[in-house]
Amino acid sequence: MGADLQGPARALLLFGGVLAACGLEAAEPAWIRVAVAQQPQVELAIHGRYRMVAIPSSGSGDALHEGARLPTVSVRASQDGILVGERLLPSSGVLVEPAREATIALNGQRLRGVVEIRKQQDLTLLVINHVDLEDYLRGVVSKEAPDYWPMEALRAIAIAARTYTLFQRLSKASLDYDVTSDVLSQVYGGKSAERGRTNRAVRDTRGLVLTYQGRLFPAFYHSTCGGATEHGSVMGPFDLEPLRGNLACTFCAASPFYRWQRRLTTADIAWAVKQQGRGSVWPVQALDVAAYSPTGRVAQVRIRGAGRERLVSGYEFRRLFGFASLRSTAFAIIPDGNGFILQGRGWGHGVGLCQWGAAELARLGLKAPEILAYYYPNSVLVRLQEVNLQPVTTGGM
Repeated sequence: MGADLQGPARALLLFGGVLAACGLEAAEPAWIRVAVAQQPQVELAIHGRYRMVAIPSSGSGDALHEGARLPTVSVRASQDGILVGERLLPSSGVLVEPAREATIALNGQRLRGVVEIRKQQDLTLLVINHVDLEDYLRGVVSKEAPDYWPMEALRAIAIAARTYTLFQRLSKASLDYDVTSDVLSQVYGGKSAERGRTNRAVRDTRGLVLTYQGRLFPAFYHSTCGGATEHGSVMGPFDLEPLRGNLACTFCAASPFYRWQRRLTTADIAWAVKQQGRGSVWPVQALDVAAYSPTGRVAQVRIRGAGRERLVSGYEFRRLFGFASLRSTAFAIIPDGNGFILQGRGWGHGVGLCQWGAAELARLGLKAPEILAYYYPNSVLVRLQEVNLQPVTTGGM
């Protein structure tokens, strides 16, 4: 952004969600929309000059509110608009625009770019951080990989993250945001999370992306595959060569998540199922794998109760108990008294690049392009200027 505050017409041009307006037809797409919060109330502070502009705007250039700084205040929705502390902004959407030297802090986390706050029908707030692509990646790579890892691994992860991000940007142009800030997309920590070595990895790889048959594809990655990667079909209609999976990978054996174990009691299972609105399965009598993915991970779990059973996908089963608790769908189920032991391997969905594997390959002397070529077979590493940015297709591509 320029040294002066930008007007609402300029803001709408940059952040309206239209591909051409956001620069996605240019050589280097500029802005990424990150959903950083969706909750009843957020804490907002601005260190430096700012203005708040209504969205949608009449184009008059008038700000709803502006100031030299904003101490931490609570922001919440009301029937009549958005409350910033005790000040009512009569709009269902507000763009918070800092001056060049200013910083936005949301819930204690410093963010680059600008922040859009939208009132939802249930009077919660959807907060979207509009941020430059490379700035966004600086807040991602530092959260997705330790900054002490080998630089070639960090560079490989930065390229994968850039490719994944741009695929999402092109695929979701008609939606309110491109990515979330958690494990459902990529973990994003904003400016607060940036580190020197991960920033360097982003800078060193600026403009580099992966393609397949001339198009961007979702370059998924995960912490630890546990011995073999997974087919892309578990993440959607992604039956394409770089995401076919079943790649042998013992390079992640040093990961603390290479093997794991979790015990679930029958009460744990019944409570989790009921909490998700799936009805009662109490007393739980059996838990078993109903179907496997093409690479042998759990595709579907059967929960048997007295007179009824529930079938849930492997993904939903992990979600029931928490993704950090059930680290992957690569597990076996062993009955154990009044419960079941899950013996698992790896952490994450298993598709694409294995981060712990990439770190070991880098230690063995492989460069970032070689690491990427291993985990995404038949992909091509190119500069973004060479990519066809037409709407992305999936399936066979």
